[in-house]
Amino acid sequence: MSDTLPPLLLGLFRELKAHGVPVGVRDYLDGVEALRLGFGQGDRAALRELASALWGRSDEERRLIARWFDVLPAPEAAQIAGIDEALDTLDARADEPAVAPATPARPSAPTPAGSQAGPTGMPGPSPDTTSTEAARARVSFAAAREGSGLPVPRLASAPPIGEDYVLDPQPLISPRDLAVLWRRYRRSTRHGPRTEMDLAATLRERCRRGLLCRPVCRPRRSNSARLLILADASPSMDPWRPFLATLAASLPLGRLARAELRYFSNQPRRQLYATPDLDQPEDRNEVLRRHAGAALLVVSDAGSARGALNRRRALQTTDFLDEARRLFPAAVWLNPMPRRRWAGTTAGLIATGPVPMLPVDAPHLLRAIDILRGNK
Repeated sequence: MSDTLPPLLLGLFRELKAHGVPVGVRDYLDGVEALRLGFGQGDRAALRELASALWGRSDEERRLIARWFDVLPAPEAAQIAGIDEALDTLDARADEPAVAPATPARPSAPTPAGSQAGPTGMPGPSPDTTSTEAARARVSFAAAREGSGLPVPRLASAPPIGEDYVLDPQPLISPRDLAVLWRRYRRSTRHGPRTEMDLAATLRERCRRGLLCRPVCRPRRSNSARLLILADASPSMDPWRPFLATLAASLPLGRLARAELRYFSNQPRRQLYATPDLDQPEDRNEVLRRHAGAALLVVSDAGSARGALNRRRALQTTDFLDEARRLFPAAVWLNPMPRRRWAGTTAGLIATGPVPMLPVDAPHLLRAIDILRGNK
């Protein structure tokens, strides 16, 4: 027994792949090993049961396997074992393009005298035309996009598999974890109506007067921390759009005194925007003055996603950060690209500026919150 599947099973394996059945190298080797051990030998039904046991994980997949054996013409036992040339020819036809060159007619043998000769040189209908088209993987090639190189092969039709796959996006940081981080960012101050009893002041008043008409009250503690987030919504940040959406959804859960998220493209220029689609512009200086005294958080790849080095952009961004530091006592830059990708890019130059740049993961986010709280 060879180390490859016979043509009949090999054609079935390719057909299952064409229909989106998740068979791989391990399934192929399982088939080779099963044949080596003697399974599936003897007749067509045994080979069909072997293929169904190895590669049929659902009723839909087992129906595909059954249809394959029903469509193909019944071969001899030697053909099932893969030693007859007819199966090699069938497998070769399965890999041919849909439009094949016409086969030249073969001359007919001479007929005896007195007998009526049929039409000569005319090939008869091929008995395996249906099987050839059924065995061929139906793959189409999408048009190549500009700068993307070779076209990407895609199945011409959706795989008729009766299974549903639910794919849930996995954010960098969950909204709950971000909300916990925001609650760590606190600046407790007392302001508002005096509704909380001040026990120490009440005792002092009692000792001083000897008579206490009413307790001494004070305002309750509340979080007065304010935060302004400037997020990059340029095309290079498209892979992190879900993270920006999670960031926006988590801010109301942080119990901050005030938090606002504004967007820009590549670098904060004269205008900032209220949505990631860069709608509803507002003057940048007006936004900065409105949040003066708060903490500043900038989220951008700073050119490291494309691996580009733009010294002019780095200089302009550094000037903006110098101006912002006069209004914001604490500022942090979050870069979703790994730190090793910053070298030789605009991000590498900005990281040496007045604002610390950190990657986006749980430990560095915790470090960012500590910096915003004033713990250098």
